[in-house]
Amino acid sequence: MSCIAIRRVFGRFSQNQDGAALLIFTVFLGILIAAVGAGIDYARALVVQQRLINAADATAVAVARNPSLSEAEVQTMANAYINAHYADSDFGEVTARSVLTEDDKVSVELRAQMGTSIMQLVGVGSVDVVAKTEVLRRQRKLEVVMVLDNTGSMCNPNCAVKLDQLKASANKLVDILFDGETISEHVKIGLVPFAATVNIGADKVTSGWLDTAGISPLQSEDIDLPAGTSLFGLYDQLSNVSWNGCVRARSGLFGLDVTDTPPDVSFVESLWTPYFAPDEPGAGNGPGDEGLGYYHNDYLSDVTIPGSAQQKQRNASKYIGATVPTAQLAAGRGPNFNCVPQSVQALTNTKSTITSAIAGMQAAGSTVIPSGLSWGWRVISPAAPYNQGAAYSDQDTIKAVILLTDGANQVESNIGHNNSFYSSYGYAASGHLGPTGGSQANETLDDKTATICNNIRGNHDDVADDNDIFLYTISFVNEQHVGAGQAAAIRTMLQNCATPDAQCPGQKCFYDSPSPADLETAFSNIAIGLSELRIAK
Repeated sequence: MSCIAIRRVFGRFSQNQDGAALLIFTVFLGILIAAVGAGIDYARALVVQQRLINAADATAVAVARNPSLSEAEVQTMANAYINAHYADSDFGEVTARSVLTEDDKVSVELRAQMGTSIMQLVGVGSVDVVAKTEVLRRQRKLEVVMVLDNTGSMCNPNCAVKLDQLKASANKLVDILFDGETISEHVKIGLVPFAATVNIGADKVTSGWLDTAGISPLQSEDIDLPAGTSLFGLYDQLSNVSWNGCVRARSGLFGLDVTDTPPDVSFVESLWTPYFAPDEPGAGNGPGDEGLGYYHNDYLSDVTIPGSAQQKQRNASKYIGATVPTAQLAAGRGPNFNCVPQSVQALTNTKSTITSAIAGMQAAGSTVIPSGLSWGWRVISPAAPYNQGAAYSDQDTIKAVILLTDGANQVESNIGHNNSFYSSYGYAASGHLGPTGGSQANETLDDKTATICNNIRGNHDDVADDNDIFLYTISFVNEQHVGAGQAAAIRTMLQNCATPDAQCPGQKCFYDSPSPADLETAFSNIAIGLSELRIAK
């Protein structure tokens, strides 16, 4: 009925003096007022109910996450959450609250009395609004691996700005996930610091993961090893330097560098080759020429080595009984050049173990994201080399990998014949990254990053509708350091790498965190999202 029609009806009623008409008009007017009032107050009641539901949900989740609370502590916590999420003065006063805890669930019921605004004209002064919720105590376990950029840029302009903030933010995530416990029955966390390669730990020599016999072609790719000698043997020839645990990427010929395929001693390509950065040519012509050349990693004298710069680099004789000058080691040169110092921390349920690993992170070297990400996957995988991870089919375990980087893949160098820094993929000129140019090698590393991301997010248990591994990515990129164009490209790469937001706990898996404050928020939100319990109503 239009407004004009309504006015006409009311006009006829007002002009008609017949008693019956007045009675009908009065009844009609009462019904109309009651209907309008009911609609307005019903809308207000819906608002009240939604606020009550929010308060009940928050209360139930908080209580469910703390199963060791006494009954008195439960009520104290519940009242605090209810009061924080529902203010009586908004629309109505909470008149009843019930919080019941059982072994497998927490039930919360809230009742509020809302005063009416229009319906009181027809004698209805208030209505009761009720909200009920149940939270299942889901004893699902969490396995989380942080893959964190430890390259030299993490201390640019100084370590306090970036690396220290990364440590603080990573510890924040640990605090939230361990939730006051020092040893957890439900949480395991691992750490993979990465730069140009990954350090799996010098104690892994006898693990069976490594090519200790020197069979792989990677062993002699950059140095002409004498027959029967491995790179481990070459380390033994140096008087003051030993292998610190970094490894080469496996051969891309079989795609092993981008998978979690277990090592198999009968398949040498599946084993890892120890990292040994060659002594690059020096520029001097006498004793002490080491460190004086225009190559990045010149740490031994080449004056007695005949031939070209490349021949000087490949000659193994200079390592026999050699001592790497202390000054060169202090400058980061040597066979462990570009190798991140902190080793991988396997999944652990002991809080102090993971916080110690975080504290040990140091910034040095260039960026090879595929190395870090592939080892993050291996740490969380149920298969060797790290087999602490639950089976992918275990529906009681949530797995998550968190990748953070502050820059793009970067091995390019126009210095010398290698066309790159030495990394887990060797030199660009060796061809493991396709084209032998340094900038083209960076592009290939980007492609490998995308491949590993897709592989991690893939279906590993033949169940199509679940996420076997949630993949979070965090861009810690400062445009002032890398430029707006490259910053945008890095963000795009990381956003494409992450699990789609709609599938993520907390509905967000990619975080752009250009500031230290943003970084802590990102880690906190990830931890909270992973800790959330399913709400069943």
